[in-house]
Amino acid sequence: MKRFFGKFILIANWFYRKILLALFIWRRLVEKPKIIVLFGDSMVLDNNDAKQREGVEPTYKKRLGYQPFHLAWGPYLVDVLFRNGSAHSNHGDDFIKAVGRLVNAIRRFYRADVPIIVVTDSAFLDDKNFRYLEERLNIHYICGGRKYDDIKKYLAAYSRDQFEALSEHKQFWKYIDFGNRLETWSKFRRCIFTTLETDESGQLQLEFVQTDHLIYTNLGQNSELDDLLKQAGGTEYLTATKIIQLDHQGGKGELIHRALKEFATKEQLPFEGFGMNRAYYYFLVIAHFLYEAYKHDLGCDIIPVNCYPNTFRRQLIDFAVKIVKTGGRIILKVTADIFEQLNITQLWQTIRQPQPIFAIT
Repeated sequence: MKRFFGKFILIANWFYRKILLALFIWRRLVEKPKIIVLFGDSMVLDNNDAKQREGVEPTYKKRLGYQPFHLAWGPYLVDVLFRNGSAHSNHGDDFIKAVGRLVNAIRRFYRADVPIIVVTDSAFLDDKNFRYLEERLNIHYICGGRKYDDIKKYLAAYSRDQFEALSEHKQFWKYIDFGNRLETWSKFRRCIFTTLETDESGQLQLEFVQTDHLIYTNLGQNSELDDLLKQAGGTEYLTATKIIQLDHQGGKGELIHRALKEFATKEQLPFEGFGMNRAYYYFLVIAHFLYEAYKHDLGCDIIPVNCYPNTFRRQLIDFAVKIVKTGGRIILKVTADIFEQLNITQLWQTIRQPQPIFAIT
């Protein structure tokens, strides 16, 4: 394995990202989404116990490791930038370059008029990022914010009666929609403040979210982009309730990180060299992408699309079989229970009709 991955020491990120881009466009053409929502975030790979790993550096979680940047669409990691541990979420221009690359590919290989929304957390709160998404890429965004002192004073002037109510997954929220401009910003932007209320039993139910939260967005602020959303049947995306829901889904998007780590069975990368670990990680991400596509193409009747890798392994891989060779044929025998539970006939017919992978030239 060391000799094999040693061949990839000098292969840069762009080579692997081109493969992910081809897979991304392939899934666009297969699933044909009317609206594309991308989630951007970084993920820490804890390698704190490694004796020696090139690129393993202190991360924001106070552990030594790597910190790759991810762009996800649904369950798929569609772009990954493998980085050392000290590269924070909004490091340099990694974010805007990665988003710009995907947006250009979507418009070239899929549809030029498809609405695109990028969702991130407060680590990407930067006027430079917003201006690039607004002026250069001409797309929508949703980004978490921070409660600075001037915002606290502004919100203190509102009474609870002036807040709107929102109920979501047995959680009760109060929110207010207003315009805000930080000192270093060139313009006002739409801002939504949310606070978690108590439920009927008087208990707070926290799931992936904080009690108080700020959201910045340009949804509803650009008539041209808003019209594209309406034409695609996405009028609800302009409402405060839908913006809040998408922001919360960004937090749940970290479940993709959990699925990837479970798919790999561990976070520790095996090699000392940075280039070898980079190749190993990209191979893992590509395999995870194909695993998610495989589940989607099989259909929910055989295996749930949202199941985790361990569940997938237990149900679809780790079962006993008997291989028999007779009459010049090789026969795979399973028990009657497994045959009916997995619907082997349908599964076999499905995997014999693979869909072609899209090629980027």
